[in-house]
Amino acid sequence: MTDAEIPELAQIFAPRTIGPAIIVEGFGAKLTVERGQLVIHDGFGPHRRTDRLSRIERRVERIIVTAVNGELTIDAMRWCKDVGISVIMLDPTGDVLMTSGNAYYEGRLHRAQALGSIEAVRYIMDRKITGQYEVSGHPRIKDHLIRLQHDVDTIREISAIEAKTSRYYWQSLKGTEVKFRDDVPEHWTTFQTRSSALQSHGKTPRKAVTPFNAMLNLGYSIGYAESRLACHALGLDTELGLLHHPKEHKSHSMALDLVEVARPHVDQMTLDLVSERTFTRKDFYETPEGQCTVGSPLDREVIERAREAVKAPLAEAAEDVAHILAESCDTKIKKRTPLTRRTLKATH
Repeated sequence: MTDAEIPELAQIFAPRTIGPAIIVEGFGAKLTVERGQLVIHDGFGPHRRTDRLSRIERRVERIIVTAVNGELTIDAMRWCKDVGISVIMLDPTGDVLMTSGNAYYEGRLHRAQALGSIEAVRYIMDRKITGQYEVSGHPRIKDHLIRLQHDVDTIREISAIEAKTSRYYWQSLKGTEVKFRDDVPEHWTTFQTRSSALQSHGKTPRKAVTPFNAMLNLGYSIGYAESRLACHALGLDTELGLLHHPKEHKSHSMALDLVEVARPHVDQMTLDLVSERTFTRKDFYETPEGQCTVGSPLDREVIERAREAVKAPLAEAAEDVAHILAESCDTKIKKRTPLTRRTLKATH
């Protein structure tokens, strides 16, 4: 760390504004309980900050931990659960390590998930592909969307449509410029593909090698974490997917189903960000293996923007999917709306 970077650290770890989401950053972070209050301590070196939350405060919905190391006490987890604050923990590359939230249990929905629902899958894909069309305007996507709504009867057919529309979609975004003030690798300056050169099997995009994909992946991680929390709130089993199949060492396939709805919203957020911003070399860094990740304080902005982008569509979609599954049960299940409060609003 150079002397020139110290003022930037002081700005990064200035007193935070306490809003719906608190991001805990840096090194040596601590979440503890003292005298009945939650104490949040984070920062880097001499640049530290400490906040205290009382039980009567209701502004905070999420605590998102991106700190490289630190401690999170059992008392702090219990405190957050008691007051209704969910905790999301990300590793340094942006992958979700943990989510915690108050869970609602409904075994009949689990059974409906296990039996499967073509209508729920169609709904999820309709929301995703509609979002892709709104972002890209590609006419072939609209054609496939119409076919999805009227001409398919199996999950395999729906998956085939998703694969085709994804190709058109990412092709339409190819060449998107990412502006930098500094000299950076040439492949950082435009979006070309979602596949990653670091993946040897299947060319999946999980390990980004460009800033655009790094921002997308961080946004998708927030969408995935919010999907897990939405499942818990509605009584859905996060591991019984309708579209994605559970895999060894990889669970939460229902959360992966729901995050499909959020992806176009993350994409639009990222497109908006790159259109209005000229980045610096320090906004991103590479791991020893060449993976590109979002640095601080840009990661904070991406997290905040992503959560704002996915919050409403994910809440609505999760409730709608739970209602579709409830209708397939042979006994009546109350259609709850704990995320959008639509039922409550309708009565007023």
